[in-house]
Amino acid sequence: MKIKIYSDDTVDIDLGAIVTGLSINAPSIEWSSGNKAFQISDEQVAYPKTYKNISKKILEESRLDDFVFLFTEKPYDNNYFWDSGSEKNIIVSLFGWNQLTNLPRNNGAIYFITALLVRLLGIGKSHRGNNTGCINDFWQDKTGVDSGMRAAYICNQCLPLSKRKASNPQYELLQQISTVLDHLSSASRANEDICKTWARSEESSNFQVFLCHNSQDKDEIRNLNKILKAKNVKAWLDEEQLPPGWAWQELLEQQIGEIGAVAVCVGESGLGPWQNSEMRAFISEFVDRRCPVIPVILKSCKNVPQLPIFLRQFTWVDFRKPEPDPIDRLIWGITGKKPKS
Repeated sequence: MKIKIYSDDTVDIDLGAIVTGLSINAPSIEWSSGNKAFQISDEQVAYPKTYKNISKKILEESRLDDFVFLFTEKPYDNNYFWDSGSEKNIIVSLFGWNQLTNLPRNNGAIYFITALLVRLLGIGKSHRGNNTGCINDFWQDKTGVDSGMRAAYICNQCLPLSKRKASNPQYELLQQISTVLDHLSSASRANEDICKTWARSEESSNFQVFLCHNSQDKDEIRNLNKILKAKNVKAWLDEEQLPPGWAWQELLEQQIGEIGAVAVCVGESGLGPWQNSEMRAFISEFVDRRCPVIPVILKSCKNVPQLPIFLRQFTWVDFRKPEPDPIDRLIWGITGKKPKS
């Protein structure tokens, strides 16, 4: 399936970021943004009149696409978000967005794209009447779009058991749509632009090591982080990566499942309570996907504390000893590449 997205000069959405995010999270579809200019000459969008006036250049450029979404902030004459959800070309209006929600328009664009996809695929039926939070809500009261973006899911009524099974031809695409909706819900509940959420997630996937540490050793960890950066090793450090307003436990869980190695740093104060939980989670990851767990004894540690038996099985890096170079040994453990020295 191929989908192309356009926007006119009345609406402020980031087509490039939207297409990139959808391409990563819903790869079963070939996503692209249109190069030709999209404009609506009238003050309102009307079906079918406005649809018949879509420029020939756009029609030619998108002739091989299965569906085309065209975004504007001009209003529909019937005050809908869109009309005709069954044709190839669908004009979506974000008119009066600031009166409906304080969430970014990028979130709205992703929300309506997934809503239209669900309808085009014949998943469930429109919920008329009260807004339920399901992507199939009709939004008779347009303010329901705010709670819809924060909920962003497909309800069980719309997703029967048969469609949740891997034997269903649409199963993989449905899983990807659900992933997009999960991301949209998390971003919207944090009042964040979903494109920024995706960009940060893509950036975090490049982290090579998680610096698991006791907060009482923060100064030493900051210094270690600087040294690793100078050596072109990208480390995940909580104070640099946890944005205000987010549930940090949830973000930590995400990192534990993605980063390739963990340095469990131990200072004079021993393991902190959350550090102990992180360490055990990474040891579990080590079993599942051979994720290196590297115990690191910090230079300030005068007496090595009694470590959990599961941590003692891994080879240590000891910063109290100048030889062999502890930084070289740590980078060897992180990258798997033995230093030439």
